[in-house]
Amino acid sequence: MNICSLLREELTVLKSGFSFSYFKKIQFMNPWESRWQEGRIGFHLPQVNTYLSRFSAQLLESTAENVFVPLCGKTLDLPWLANRTKKVVGVELVSQAVEEFYAENKIAHSIQPAGKLQLYKNDSIDIYQGDFFDLSQEQTGLFEAIYDRGSIVALAQSERQKYAEHLLSFLAPGGRLLLITLEYEQDQMSGPPFSVPDTEITKLFSQYGRLELLESCDILDERLRNKGLDGILERVYQLVKN
Repeated sequence: MNICSLLREELTVLKSGFSFSYFKKIQFMNPWESRWQEGRIGFHLPQVNTYLSRFSAQLLESTAENVFVPLCGKTLDLPWLANRTKKVVGVELVSQAVEEFYAENKIAHSIQPAGKLQLYKNDSIDIYQGDFFDLSQEQTGLFEAIYDRGSIVALAQSERQKYAEHLLSFLAPGGRLLLITLEYEQDQMSGPPFSVPDTEITKLFSQYGRLELLESCDILDERLRNKGLDGILERVYQLVKN
């Protein structure tokens, strides 16, 4: 059995029959809002991520009481983590994703303002809805664990250093980051998901603590070959912060 998680093919959207008013509406949305509106969310997995279940012992280290999940969407990893720790906190730009998460999982919650964001609050799972860069650790406190499955690969290279610096401002000393990335020839396929080479991960994160490559897996298949790729690697890293 292949233990590597595969990239999910994005859903094809049939635009025939959409009204002019619909297109007028989505042209004012950011690209991620448009994706959710159109159902182009192939990055959303219908099950818990394989790497998370396999490497959760390293991430949680049996003592982590809170976990932060950036750019969380409506991932099923959130309730899975909530069953293994006291508090899970996500942040997500698109309100539709947050609303669908609580509705589909039948989780009662309240909504309250939180600076420039909205806080969807529950006893075990909170999600801040808004721009990640508008969230601060003064609002959330520090976390013992951070799980990044699809966040850094959603960002263009020009944004990734700022992202890494901001992300690690939420991680307590001694805390752990589980990071999942992709690497391929960027000129062979446009992102997102973007290629984030191993050399870039080392440059961005090794200065903050002990960075370890846990696994590297070739996930090239016929579908990805048809997109023009000669190869694609999925990598899993762990960072233990100084």
